Amino acid sequence: MSYNIATLLEAAEYLERREREAEHGYASTVPPKYDLKSNSKLSKLKKSQGNRSTHNELEKNRRAHLRSCLESLKILVPLGPEATRHTTLGLLNRAKAFIKNLEEKDKKQQFQREQLVREQRYLLRRLDQLQEHLRNSTSTHRIRSISESSSGISSASNSPTSEVEKLSYFCQD
Repeated sequence: MSYNIATLLEAAEYLERREREAEHGYASTVPPKYDLKSNSKLSKLKKSQGNRSTHNELEKNRRAHLRSCLESLKILVPLGPEATRHTTLGLLNRAKAFIKNLEEKDKKQQFQREQLVREQRYLLRRLDQLQEHLRNSTSTHRIRSISESSSGISSASNSPTSEVEKLSYFCQD
């Protein structure tokens, strides 16, 4: 690490020297302890080693993340008792089938829900119709009862059920 810092400091000094020389119009000279060919080879080697170790670290992290995701998937997807060890491909295929199965169930339940909503709307309309019919028949029955009571003539006035209906109607109010 300190070797890399020292190299960076030397490179920074070199660049500053070149900038100063360019400002004063001097011809740029290579510092005596640097050979450009060996320096560029050395920096390329260090750079490639740094890139390689960075790549290896990134790949290690990627694989660890992938392994973690596969473990989470194993928990979520029912695997079955076929084998104690499952391959990644087998796990992914089972997950795909499981997802399709869940989508099918969701689609069926959505269809069933829509049917129930339609049925509920129909039943509410039917309830409103029946309540309206009941209100209309009650008011018609009230008018008929009042007119029969006042005239004293009733087609079914002698029947005991019509008397009960009249009494129950007047008791409701």
